[in-house]
Amino acid sequence: MAFPDLLLLAVQELLFREWDPIGVNSNELCRDEYDSYAPVICQWLREGVDQFKLANYLSQLQRVSMGMSIINEDLHRRVARRLLELVS
Repeated sequence: MAFPDLLLLAVQELLFREWDPIGVNSNELCRDEYDSYAPVICQWLREGVDQFKLANYLSQLQRVSMGMSIINEDLHRRVARRLLELVS
């Protein structure tokens, strides 16, 4: 039996609860909305990524993948710090 990747689960939860750029975290049926972004973030966290690269990645996802024009850079920096706390 495989053990769950606790970092992956924590990143998915953080993206859904705290990042949530499209505002779906009040609907549990949308829990997996940002899950596809979590593996890259986990890999970077394990490799020692810095806050700036994480925040830029979140901004890029919002701008390019989601097609949003209004980007909350403060939110991205805050979420990047919280992501780094998961591995500190």
